[in-house]
Amino acid sequence: MKLVALLIICVLFICNLINGSTNEDVETLSKNTDKQLDSPPTSIDIEKIKESIRNRKKIFKIDQISSNHTLIREALIQRGYVESKAIAKGFNIKWSWCWEMLGVKNKDQIVNHFINHDEIGSKSGLTKNMNKLYQNGDKELKEEISNIFPRSYILSEPLEKKAFIKDFNRMKNNNIKNDEKLVGISNDQLLNNHYSDNIISTKMEKKEKKEDEELIIYPTQNHIDGNKNIWICKPSANARGVGIRIFDDLNLLLEYAAQGNDEFIVQKYIESPYTIENTKFDIRQFVLVKSLNPLVIFKFRECYLRFCSIEYSNDDLNDRFVHLSNYQVQKDFSKDKNKWSKVSNQWSLSQFKEYLSSSSGKENNKNNIQWENGLNEKVKKLIITTIKSWPRNGHNKGSFELLGFDILLNDQMEPMLLEVNTNPGLHLLTDNVKIHHKIAVDDLFKVVLDNQDLWYNQNNQNDHNQNWIKNLTLDQQIQYFGQWEPIYVGEFDKSIEHLSISKPKTLVNIGKQN
Repeated sequence: MKLVALLIICVLFICNLINGSTNEDVETLSKNTDKQLDSPPTSIDIEKIKESIRNRKKIFKIDQISSNHTLIREALIQRGYVESKAIAKGFNIKWSWCWEMLGVKNKDQIVNHFINHDEIGSKSGLTKNMNKLYQNGDKELKEEISNIFPRSYILSEPLEKKAFIKDFNRMKNNNIKNDEKLVGISNDQLLNNHYSDNIISTKMEKKEKKEDEELIIYPTQNHIDGNKNIWICKPSANARGVGIRIFDDLNLLLEYAAQGNDEFIVQKYIESPYTIENTKFDIRQFVLVKSLNPLVIFKFRECYLRFCSIEYSNDDLNDRFVHLSNYQVQKDFSKDKNKWSKVSNQWSLSQFKEYLSSSSGKENNKNNIQWENGLNEKVKKLIITTIKSWPRNGHNKGSFELLGFDILLNDQMEPMLLEVNTNPGLHLLTDNVKIHHKIAVDDLFKVVLDNQDLWYNQNNQNDHNQNWIKNLTLDQQIQYFGQWEPIYVGEFDKSIEHLSISKPKTLVNIGKQN
């Protein structure tokens, strides 16, 4: 009889591991079973043990790192989850800064990151993958990416640094037109005729020639370039505007990027942004990726605008209150009654819509572009194209990713992607975000927790597709997903080999939320 009882414990232990249960659950079951070792286990005893497992408290964990997780904690407690701060204790769901900190043991544990989230959340990862998507794309895709993504280079990569220098000098000389030959450039005459002698020697050695053949200099982008050849330099891993500088001098830019150990990317600055009352702003748009394979993307129906504090001009590139609309930058501005500023430097989407429909908005919007009659669809297309650059081998069944897209409108109201944040800030610092974040977080858990049974075909475990989402009515979408709108549902690709959840740990640069 003892042997049967011990066998039951072993089976339950394995089941608990699969379901992400805690060691305490197993110990409790073991003690209860030990008491019954002298009597044979009955089917009733086994059913009681199974029932106790089903009714156990579900555990959640949060790694508190320079952020506010109040809304996450509240939403999980309302759903019957219990918080554990014990390091060794298991969990059902965990919210943390990065994959390496999550400590995932099995694919059924629900976590807020995919294994390779840095492939889209770091500035270098985004640049690398958007450029790769461009290089491998057809003419239509190349045009789409050029329309939405300011050309960018990773300065720590020697070839990309060299390509950037050529790009900078091309703009400086302003005598090379938009030419497809610049992509995968290999025309020695084109290079030698149009770049300064200190960049390309007329007597190139073979190695240098081979490197130049491998250079990729992206076509000019007339809708953002302007005439001052301004570029923005960003540390790859930093957030909140930390370390961002704007330059129109090549030597100063390269000297700045060479300081310290940070990895920098450089991106063409949008010199003529769309402004409201001559003040620059960007759009913070929340996006939720529920699955990488198949790719399933949700866009939060609301967004908000973040304004700078001083009227826009590119005369002073060092004035952060003119150029960087991040709230963490602008909150340090000491407001002068003679300088225009928005309340909390933020607008809700409804305020933006109201402005576009107003007389001032129509006067500032010659093409009469409204949110609903075109801009919203363009933002959706930008999101989908961007996330398609994210390698899908990072898929993990229990993972999801909350993303903060930073989007700028050019003077023709065309949306341009600035960056993507995998840890968008959830601080409740303004009236706008107190409303926005609460709905976003609560409805996020509707998607990833409340309707889990819908995501898995119980009749066919090999069917990984999520085509049921495509057939939902608007009322059903709101019922299942709240304000998260499904904007893309792709097909499962069985040829993709997913990364192991036991990805080797690496040194993690733990920064602050964006």
